[in-house]
Amino acid sequence: MKKMHKLFSVVFGFLMLCACFIGCKTDTTTAQADELSYISMRINPEIELVIDKDGEVVAANAINEDGETVLGELALIGMTAEEAGEAFTAMALELGFIDVNAEEVNVYVFTEGKDEKFVKGLEDKLVKEINGFFDKKGVFGKVTPEEMEEFRALATEWNVSVKDARMISRILELYPEKTLEEVLALTFQERMELIKSDREHNGLPVHLRGKYKDEVNAIKEEHAELFELAKELKALELELQNTELSEEELALLQEEYAAKKAKFDELKAAYDAAIAEVKTEKQKKVKEVKNDIKEQAQKRRDSFADELQKHDEKVQKEKEKIEKQIQEWRNNYQ
Repeated sequence: MKKMHKLFSVVFGFLMLCACFIGCKTDTTTAQADELSYISMRINPEIELVIDKDGEVVAANAINEDGETVLGELALIGMTAEEAGEAFTAMALELGFIDVNAEEVNVYVFTEGKDEKFVKGLEDKLVKEINGFFDKKGVFGKVTPEEMEEFRALATEWNVSVKDARMISRILELYPEKTLEEVLALTFQERMELIKSDREHNGLPVHLRGKYKDEVNAIKEEHAELFELAKELKALELELQNTELSEEELALLQEEYAAKKAKFDELKAAYDAAIAEVKTEKQKKVKEVKNDIKEQAQKRRDSFADELQKHDEKVQKEKEKIEKQIQEWRNNYQ
């Protein structure tokens, strides 16, 4: 009994270590969190939305710099998914990211969630809303499923679905301080919580993320011993589960575990401090970057205003004819 008690104490200690090392769990547990779904939309500007069980947007992040420019002009939180989809497309048009005279405009959409029926409903509403917007504006545009080819090799390498590979890649982009192993261990809802809380935890515009990621990767290389120790501690935890260990063997393993844990804690503190310093340095530049993004958006709006006005006037004169042409064009793709 004494032996088992010691064993339980060590194993429990290691599990606590796992929880605090890399933050595999989010602040909100899966049981407490609403069921969340995911939508990304790409024209050239690309953004992502986290959708709650009521179909409303609870988080919106930019995926590329053009997406940051568009998103900076919008307040999507609280909108329905389809309202957000139309607002994103409309702002992309207003800022000149959509050529109103193009022969074909695509809004590439990716959706994911645990409730397939619910997600399919979101997707159908999104398609109807965005296509309806294009009809109204006289633009030869349509919603198209996102291309996933670039994630197939990763899906094979990681032994996950292509959709999972895309989501995991996104988490690693948002949180470069995390390791692949810990992101693979997360549930879908835990991954969604990380995406949802990105602005709260990081708050970095895309324009600052590349440099942040490079600096974090450099820190990870400098602290390679930390990650090796994490693997060694996990291996020790497995050994300690062996109920056939003698008292002497158990004591030796416990001693080894304690020594490595102490070293781990020391290295982890230094690692956390280095990451925090980099993040703080980047966050000091957020206001300046956001002001630049606002200025860029206004310049684009002013630059394309005349062209959009002329297009709108043309559409009003030939409304029925243009709508019919768009419908015939879109039907050829279905």
